[in-house]
Amino acid sequence: MRPRINLQIKASEVRLVSEDGADLGVSPIADALKLVASRREDLVEIDPDSMPPVCQVIDYGKFRFRQIQALKKKRDE
Repeated sequence: MRPRINLQIKASEVRLVSEDGADLGVSPIADALKLVASRREDLVEIDPDSMPPVCQVIDYGKFRFRQIQALKKKRDE
């Protein structure tokens, strides 16, 4: 299952994490979407079950590439 990105995220507020894993705090979804738009990146929901959901500020293509590489590495072990 693919994670929700950008406008697919339905939570009213989210915990933001930068690409390098630094906690950026809790933010309303509208502010988070403005932030990623200004950076030309995406908001990717990485932990939908926490309160509030955890979202990473990252380029979605880069995020998918890392996921695929991790799956290949796990499969090769």
